[in-house]
Amino acid sequence: MSLIAGILFAPAGLAAILLAGTALYLAVFLPLTSLGARLLPDAGPKSVEGIKSIDEAVAAGKATGLEGAELAAWAQGIAARRFEYSRRNPWDSPARCFERGYGYCIQQARALELLLTGLGIESRLVQAFRCRFPPKAIHGEEWPGGLSGHAWLRARIGGLEYDLCPGDAANSPGRVHFEILSTVRPMPRWSVPILHILSVAENARRDAPR
Repeated sequence: MSLIAGILFAPAGLAAILLAGTALYLAVFLPLTSLGARLLPDAGPKSVEGIKSIDEAVAAGKATGLEGAELAAWAQGIAARRFEYSRRNPWDSPARCFERGYGYCIQQARALELLLTGLGIESRLVQAFRCRFPPKAIHGEEWPGGLSGHAWLRARIGGLEYDLCPGDAANSPGRVHFEILSTVRPMPRWSVPILHILSVAENARRDAPR
């Protein structure tokens, strides 16, 4: 998401950027990302507590008897352990990403949002253009960490607001694995397709052979 900064706030150039970007995706990025998705296993890397779909996760969450922040923590933990970070299936829906067990930040956050909604917990997508991340492995290769844009959720539970990010299994409501370095903004629904396309471009660039 590091290409996103400023784009949404420059209406004069937005149409031209989208037209040029669409042509570039159709010619280059779509074939690359489609190939990457085909190279991923059909099933997710792991089953978490026997859960392989959002519907199964909702049913399991309701059966826990947990409520409020404890239920949100359970859902966040399921999503975090279910997902492996991937840039190679950007066209999968959030539900499909959850089933496969692969996805990048927007896909992971939207999948968790679906799970929380099923459990009766309201949340909203937020984003920051600059966050600092620790090192991690991506597709079997070490990424040294550094600055990147990011998307996650915020939820108001019991009068308190919590950051919820399924990007790391050590996260808990109010505790995330990254440092926020720029303004946190809501992610309006109308902006999700635009941010998705821009993110696909950046992810394909980062994942391109060197």
